[in-house]
Amino acid sequence: MTEQRKNGPMTERTDLAKIGLTAELIGPLQSPNPIANNNHRQDLQEHSSKLKNHIAVIATNTHDLKETGFGSIETCRLFYDALKEKYQTVTFHEISSISSLNDIVTSRPDLVVLCSKYFLDVSNNTKTWFSDYFSKHAIAFTGSDRNCLEFDSNKGKAKTAIQNHGIATAKFFQACPDQFETEDKLPLFLPLFVKPIDAANGNGIDENSIVRDFESYQSKVKELFESYGADVLVEEVLPGREFTVAIFDDPETDSRSIMPVEIIVPKNEKGDRILGCAAKQQNHELLRTITEPTLSAVSELAGSAFTALGVKSFGRIDIKLDAEGIPNFLEANLVPGMTPDSSYFPRACSLQTGSKSKTNRPSAMTHSEVALKIVELGLNRINTLQQVG
Repeated sequence: MTEQRKNGPMTERTDLAKIGLTAELIGPLQSPNPIANNNHRQDLQEHSSKLKNHIAVIATNTHDLKETGFGSIETCRLFYDALKEKYQTVTFHEISSISSLNDIVTSRPDLVVLCSKYFLDVSNNTKTWFSDYFSKHAIAFTGSDRNCLEFDSNKGKAKTAIQNHGIATAKFFQACPDQFETEDKLPLFLPLFVKPIDAANGNGIDENSIVRDFESYQSKVKELFESYGADVLVEEVLPGREFTVAIFDDPETDSRSIMPVEIIVPKNEKGDRILGCAAKQQNHELLRTITEPTLSAVSELAGSAFTALGVKSFGRIDIKLDAEGIPNFLEANLVPGMTPDSSYFPRACSLQTGSKSKTNRPSAMTHSEVALKIVELGLNRINTLQQVG
């Protein structure tokens, strides 16, 4: 049965008016734009080819902090830019309050990229460790957990753990001002190397860090204690070559990439090669690949330290040779700097000379590949945990 219109056929204008529109508002019908359609199809294809994971990148202003993580907000945005090329949903969050973290929890990302270790609330001088926060909310994150990150924040704690595993590291002690009345009371013989126990990027290290007399020792300990508000680390001087080692570790595929490079710092006015804050800011140090037998010795110690400290996915181990040419552990950097042209982790990755067709040595990686690898390892850990569960 066909429904009849009581008032005859309605005009197009009447039909449009019935739904609240007019012909003038809509305008004349237009033919499809083939260029726009092609662009739209291309966008859809690119979007569909990307992985469907939701990745949240979080950063905080670390300019005035002792520990700077990946680096500036601009450096962290480079990670965000790289990830957008592979993943459908990538968000960037500059953390300035706890409420910013709550917003991330509400969105439930698959993985959070931690560009720094914690958020410091300057109003009450309290730290919120990102790894603790997201663990509490059952959200996966890149890198190591809080317990392991303590080895990055406390060099003395890291060296103690390394010693307990029988791994070589320079003899050391922790000190505060006026702890020792005379030179003969010092636990180690001069000269000694004095540095902050909890700072990064060479902060607190300068041409006066090697102390050769008791007066210099007292002065440097007092300076660092007053500047950083904590005991200082005092070590035997290691006179040999210095190295930094970038490491990627993937238990899911049982693979580990160990990428060492040598750091050569120009001598200062005292004739010492000291990798301090000024040297790093000037970016005059030379990084170069190393050869056997040093390559194997440095790589072995770096891998052993990485395992002993329980590092997850990625990190950087710093090493120096003693007077006999034996590698010694210096410190661990578990949220290492990622500035492309100056930070040691991406530079070490870029200098590797292996071939992708050969698995004995890692091949060179671009900064974008480093960012993607860190996220890949984080997602692989989720898969492993799900399989175990």
